[in-house]
Amino acid sequence: MQPQPFTLNPSYLAMVRGVRELHRLIADGKEDSPEADAIRDATDGPWGSLSEIERRRVRNLSEDLYSLREPALSQVPPNPKAFSKLVDALEARKQGEWDRALDLLRSWGSFVGDPATVSYVRGEIWLEAGDPATAAVFFEHASELQAENGSYLAMLLNALVLSNPVEAHRRAETILAEPDKSSPVVIAHATNIVLKSLTNASESEASRRFRSLIPILERTVRRFEEEDPGSVDRSSYVMTIANLGLAHEFLGEAQLASQNYSRGLQIDPTNDALLVARGMLLYGTSARAITDFEEAVRLRSPVVWPYFALAHHHLSNSRFEECRRFAEQALELADSAAVQSELYEWVAISQSMLEFPGETVRASFENAIRLDPSNERAVSNFAKFEAAVGRTVKDWKIRSPAAVRSSVLAERRYQMAA
Repeated sequence: MQPQPFTLNPSYLAMVRGVRELHRLIADGKEDSPEADAIRDATDGPWGSLSEIERRRVRNLSEDLYSLREPALSQVPPNPKAFSKLVDALEARKQGEWDRALDLLRSWGSFVGDPATVSYVRGEIWLEAGDPATAAVFFEHASELQAENGSYLAMLLNALVLSNPVEAHRRAETILAEPDKSSPVVIAHATNIVLKSLTNASESEASRRFRSLIPILERTVRRFEEEDPGSVDRSSYVMTIANLGLAHEFLGEAQLASQNYSRGLQIDPTNDALLVARGMLLYGTSARAITDFEEAVRLRSPVVWPYFALAHHHLSNSRFEECRRFAEQALELADSAAVQSELYEWVAISQSMLEFPGETVRASFENAIRLDPSNERAVSNFAKFEAAVGRTVKDWKIRSPAAVRSSVLAERRYQMAA
């Protein structure tokens, strides 16, 4: 059975948020402040709405947060039995037994002798249980105790992306202002946060920012390559290379983008995002593009483009059944009316050539035109179909691979800076 996250109803979320805020004030020496009293008063109502399980979870969270301020934690000698309980907690977490995992850490965490690890594991449990805001508190504690461990800060950034995007972006920008002071893993995640934030930027601002990030990304790739191969965080390494390719793609530097996508695929050959990105840059100029798309489809890529491109490829080569099949798969993933319109047009052409009933073909053409009335090719091809009257249409209007590549790259670019 798939592990289920905590049930996060409004009353429970209000209580957990109140507990976090109260402990923040206590840590700042403001336990008796008006702000702390206001939080206590505000949580009286939500507390009455909680189930017994939720109340127990809130009490336990409060206890765990108190433990973060206990200096004796780091002074306790490691206990072999505690390590076995830590393993049990990790196994419980793997099974989605979140409360049991946290209970084990609460009972034995102080005997592990490594409070940073305990906080990190707590953070992972809360994150996987569906509460990234609480996870961030524990990841931050782990990172403060072991600032040299980039994985802890990287996980904090990831939790903040989910719970407080504004704060995640602020911290990422602070990190990137002095990139050599942080580990490559941290820089990888910080640049990823900034790049994703560019969807809200103007095209000129996005271009400027992409250009400014390229030297940081290049330096980070080199730093990964200088590390001991056995200790490299492979996913962060590949993410950095992919983002470097993305920056070049956005700036219209197709060759550099393709080189970086290929570089990333040498490390991670089954990265469907890299396969799709390289395939689109090569479509119409290299047979490798089709191989990339087919592999991305085999890996069940969740984006529309490999299915879209393969549908067009098969249409261009008169493989109408394959075109129809890929176009229908693409329709399940497409969210752009223009893309859906073209796919329905290709479905209609394929249905016509496969001798589907006329009303079926007509319905597909009508869908294409309804979705995008400006799709002149669909209008023209529909007219050809209607005029054929029992004859096979042989002069369909179909875009060239170069035109498809250009439009898809423009769409990807628009999505990067919408």
